[in-house]
Amino acid sequence: MGFALLLDGGAISWGSKKQSTVLLSTVEAEFIAASTAVKEVLWHRALFSSLDMALTHTARVLIDNQGALELIKSGHINDCTKHIDTKYRHICNRKNNGDIRSEHVDAEDQVADIMTKPLGTEKFLHFRALIGIKG
Repeated sequence: MGFALLLDGGAISWGSKKQSTVLLSTVEAEFIAASTAVKEVLWHRALFSSLDMALTHTARVLIDNQGALELIKSGHINDCTKHIDTKYRHICNRKNNGDIRSEHVDAEDQVADIMTKPLGTEKFLHFRALIGIKG
């Protein structure tokens, strides 16, 4: 899983890691990755707030999996999602509170892939530019 946290067109935080639990579906993997990214967003919001630089806009979380987006939107627990640990479900509450806005992004445009997938040169350079790193 990977994430890139952008502020005004530049990456201020990014990361990737192998998920530490066995996951049963791509929906679950994307949901947990989004949850991890939201925790990072919340930490940075608190940091900026402590520096009297409060961010006023809603954070956009771009997710390329429709199932994960629906799970975040609805928060419904069913047979396929009941095993997802409650520590990841905070993302549903954050969306309902207006702290984040989850949006679909095409898999071809998922900038976090720069940290999780082998990319061709053209796509790598494109994503590198999107996160504000100059060559």
